[in-house]
Amino acid sequence: MNNMPRVSAAAIFALAAACVVTLISTAALGACKTTLYGELVPDDNPKRFFPFVPPKWLSFGLDEIVQENGYTVEKSFQSFVFQNAKTTFPIPFALNIDSPKDCPKELNLYVTGSDRLGFHYEYPLNGWRKINLEKFESIRVFPPSF
Repeated sequence: MNNMPRVSAAAIFALAAACVVTLISTAALGACKTTLYGELVPDDNPKRFFPFVPPKWLSFGLDEIVQENGYTVEKSFQSFVFQNAKTTFPIPFALNIDSPKDCPKELNLYVTGSDRLGFHYEYPLNGWRKINLEKFESIRVFPPSF
C-alpha cells in the first residue's frame, strides 16, 4: 500500500537529542560563567593617622579593556554590590560572573566601599587592579586622601 519506509522512535529520539546538544553547545559559545576569588587588603601606609575600618557596603565593578579605533578603552562588563559583615581586614570575596558575552582577556576590577548606599563625593574605601579571572586576587584598598 504505502512504499514509504518507517522511521523508528529511536531514530527520531536520536535526531532530537542531536539537535538539543547542538543548540546547547552553540548557546554556550559566547558565555562567560566563572567565579573570581580574592581578598581586599588594606594599604599599609605607616603615615596614616586614623585606623582604616572596613565599610558596611562594598561595590565591585569589572571593566573589560578593549581596543577601539586605535585607542585602549574600558567597557563595563559586570558589577556587584554586597553588604559586608567583616569588621577587620582581609575581606574575602567571591564574584560569580555570569555573562552571555565571552570572558574578557583583560579586566580591571574596581572596588569602592561606604557605610551607606548612593552617590558619594569621596568613598571611604577605594581600590583597583588589573586582574586575571583564573587566579586568586589580592586587591589593595585605600582610605580617602583629603
